[in-house]
Amino acid sequence: MNAADLLRNRVTAIAGASRDLRAATAALDWTRPLQPGTSPLGLTFWHLPRTFDWLVNTCIRDMAEVADGPAYGDLPDPDRFGFGTALSADDVAAVAAGVDRDQLETYAAAVHAQVDEFLASLSDDDLDRVVVEFPDRQRRRPAYSTPGALGEVAHLNALPLGVLFARPGLAHQMMHLGELDLLKQLA
Repeated sequence: MNAADLLRNRVTAIAGASRDLRAATAALDWTRPLQPGTSPLGLTFWHLPRTFDWLVNTCIRDMAEVADGPAYGDLPDPDRFGFGTALSADDVAAVAAGVDRDQLETYAAAVHAQVDEFLASLSDDDLDRVVVEFPDRQRRRPAYSTPGALGEVAHLNALPLGVLFARPGLAHQMMHLGELDLLKQLA
C-alpha cells in the first residue's frame, strides 16, 4: 500500500466513524453543548466535512467547495461561518441550530467522495509537493480571513500536501471523533 492509499483508507475510516457517531447521537440535542466547555454536536458534526472541503477544495485544489453547491443551501453558510473555526459564541449557536441532519448526511458523503477521488489521483511524490499557494487560497472567503481563522491555520503555510492531510486532515478529525465519542458516552 502506498502513502496515498493509506490516506484514502484513513479518510474513509473517518467518514464511516463520523456517520456512525451521527447515527448513535441522533436522539441527543445537537444544538447545545452536552458538557461545559465543549461545542454542540451539530457544530462539530458539520465542522468535520467542512474541514476536508475547505482543505482539499480551497487550499489544495483551488476549486469550488462542495458546500457551494445548490443542494447544501440549508446548511450553515460557509461565507459567514467558514469551516467552523474561531467562531463567536453566537456563531457557534447559530451553526449548531442551522444543521439540517439530512443535508449534512448528503454533504458529508459528497465531500468524502470528492476527497477520495482526489487522493486516488495522487502518487507518493505528489504528497511531497509543498502547497505554497495555501496562504493566498486560505483568504478566498472573508470567514477564512478573520484574524482568528488566520491564526488557527498560520502553522499550515508552506507544508507538503501529505502533511496537510495528516494535520488538519487526519489528526484534527480523529481528535474530534474522540471528543464526540466521549460526549456520546457521557450523555
